[in-house]
Amino acid sequence: MRISSNLPRFIAIPLILVIFVASVVMFSVAFAILLIPMAIMGFRFWKMIRLAQKQQNGDVIDAQYTVIEKRDDDL
Repeated sequence: MRISSNLPRFIAIPLILVIFVASVVMFSVAFAILLIPMAIMGFRFWKMIRLAQKQQNGDVIDAQYTVIEKRDDDL
């Protein structure tokens, strides 16, 4: 009869699954901690750029025109 100090198989498999799930959750939390502030800063930067473009476009006058060419042949 072989007796080992390892955990029995019916305990080891659920323990491995719990460790796997916990590590995935911890990785997701760490990723969110880094991603959320970067997303907020990016959104603010985007709004500042958009506001600057709107202010810059206020000084520009849009005009549409048609050029009619007059030739001496048409007279």
